[in-house]
Amino acid sequence: MVAKTIEPKELGLAGALQIARVDRRIGARGELHNTWLAASRGSRQLDEAEWLRLEQQRWGVENRTHHTLDVTYREDQSRVRHPNATAVLGIFRRLSNAFKHVWAIGRPRREATSVDWIERNVSNRRLAIELITRPITL
Repeated sequence: MVAKTIEPKELGLAGALQIARVDRRIGARGELHNTWLAASRGSRQLDEAEWLRLEQQRWGVENRTHHTLDVTYREDQSRVRHPNATAVLGIFRRLSNAFKHVWAIGRPRREATSVDWIERNVSNRRLAIELITRPITL
């Protein structure tokens, strides 16, 4: 093992005060993935526990939003290329995703997936209109 001090400027991270590595295994037998992070906060402002909390929060957003758009709505495979059509379709997908989160409140997790949401609502325009026009109670 060779240890060497590297200045943040050498990595193109002139404002970095800390660099961290997060090791993540996805699934029980999954491959180990390394993620490198950089922060402009010092160790007094950003300790190890806070690093981990922020990284978990970031992955929460990835799992709730991006994963749904990529997998359920197959956004990455979309053949729509016109900029306006892409924007409008993206808005509708994100609206559907937001409505799905409201719809899922109070349902068992296994019955509140994005696939369940789409199967239940894809052909039911009346239900979709009611969902959009009714007040949301939390």
